Amino acid sequence: MSSAPSTKLPLKIFAGDDALAHIRQHGLTPDDIHMVLGASGGPKWLCLAAIDRYLLSSWFHNRTTPLHLLGTSAGGWRMSCFAQNDALAAHARFLDAYISQQYSDKPTPDEVAAECIRMLDHTLGDSGLEEILQHPVMRYHTLASRCRGLTGSDHKLLQGAGWLSAMTANVVSSRAMRFWVERVLFHHPDAPPIQDFPSLRTHRVELTRDNLHQAILATGAIPMVISGIRDIPAAPSGVYRDGGITDYQFDLPILPDDGFVLYPHYFAQAPKGGWFDKRLSWRKARREHYRRTIMITPSWEFAATLPGGQIPDLDDFYDYRYPERRPRWDEALKRCEVLAETLEKIHDQQRWADVAEPLPW
Repeated sequence: MSSAPSTKLPLKIFAGDDALAHIRQHGLTPDDIHMVLGASGGPKWLCLAAIDRYLLSSWFHNRTTPLHLLGTSAGGWRMSCFAQNDALAAHARFLDAYISQQYSDKPTPDEVAAECIRMLDHTLGDSGLEEILQHPVMRYHTLASRCRGLTGSDHKLLQGAGWLSAMTANVVSSRAMRFWVERVLFHHPDAPPIQDFPSLRTHRVELTRDNLHQAILATGAIPMVISGIRDIPAAPSGVYRDGGITDYQFDLPILPDDGFVLYPHYFAQAPKGGWFDKRLSWRKARREHYRRTIMITPSWEFAATLPGGQIPDLDDFYDYRYPERRPRWDEALKRCEVLAETLEKIHDQQRWADVAEPLPW
């Protein structure tokens, strides 16, 4: 019988019912993984940077079977690195560009959008778009939100009124947001990995050389902060914004028939479905949707040891101007190396069954 999970580890590993049964009987290998998820959350992803590097340098380095990648917002940008030929180099470029962001005292949405284009172009390099579309193993997908009515306006007051209406409707049901937003899946030319999307109307758009760049920009276009992306080729006309609006941390039926879902996440708690669910304590992702998922997260105790007592987040952009912000993030990145080191030990020693716990909700 497996021993009780250690409370001293800096990370936690949670598994849904099917995944936990598999781990307890067989352990876990990279070939067991069918998909990797990357959540929204702005700078929160920095606490996962070392884990990403470990996965790219070890777990998936020599993979020969297809691996699906699905991310929104910053998670979509992370996954775009996984799908480039030299994924470690792409990840390093993204990290460098992200922690080097600089803005004026009161940046306009156009100013932030221009910086996002700079970051993405740096991340992709000269051939990143072609590499993502033609990768022999990685299957990249991302989600964006198609705005309806006032949420598509460039005028802050009008757009804000639209999002306030959407947020209010979401308190009743995520389905009630359908008058203000629709979900759009931009998927790899192969078949999309999810066929059933709950709550909101969902458009499926195949990724091509003509729309991939805009799709990646769109999934990270934070409302009110970054200019939306208009009229993406092959997609329904309109303005596209952050994929986290509809799918912040995912409440989708991601249930592959063969294999499991790996989800490096930043909170050791139940994920929230959409952006407006964050402050709704009763709104949690359905356990059924996570029965084939393995979540890897920093422990709350470890997160409390990071600068400011928490992992980096969007407030850092407002609380610390560049270059003051940079050393805080550098220190957080350095301390989070232990997460990857711990994960490597768990895998090398095949202690998955000792460490894995049931989902925390």
